[in-house]
Amino acid sequence: MELPLSSPRTPAEYEKRRLFAAELFDQGELSQAAIARLLGVSRQAFHKWHTTWKSEGPAALTAHPRGAEPFLNGAQERALAALLDSAPTKHGWPDQSWTLERINHLIRERFHVAYADPSRVWRLLKRMGFSHQAPAMRAAEGDEEEVDRWRTQVWPWTKGGR
Repeated sequence: MELPLSSPRTPAEYEKRRLFAAELFDQGELSQAAIARLLGVSRQAFHKWHTTWKSEGPAALTAHPRGAEPFLNGAQERALAALLDSAPTKHGWPDQSWTLERINHLIRERFHVAYADPSRVWRLLKRMGFSHQAPAMRAAEGDEEEVDRWRTQVWPWTKGGR
């Protein structure tokens, strides 16, 4: 039997340590205090594992998902990705920018789920593989001469006036 990591970092590593403890319970050769020392856990934590193991078996020591379930399931996330691949103008917005507020509106409209905080929408998008992006090219309707005039005349005047 290989001794698990003394300071686990992931749920799977914690589970491995608990299941190793269950194997040691089964053998019955070591005291509870000795097993707790061997695994580097407190006697209280060990006692909790042992009680759980005794009443529910080793399956009760496996890792359980943490946190709340995501609002959107996998199929809904794929559908959202397809919607975001289309232009925002196809969904009624006047320009080509997807904002968190617009995406949240789209999610609420299509999937009947509302995120109260825009950071939740951002976390969803990040988990889906999206990233913040700025437009790569200028707008087709942009007037280069007007932009140059503004840059050379209006902008310096604005900075100098302050």
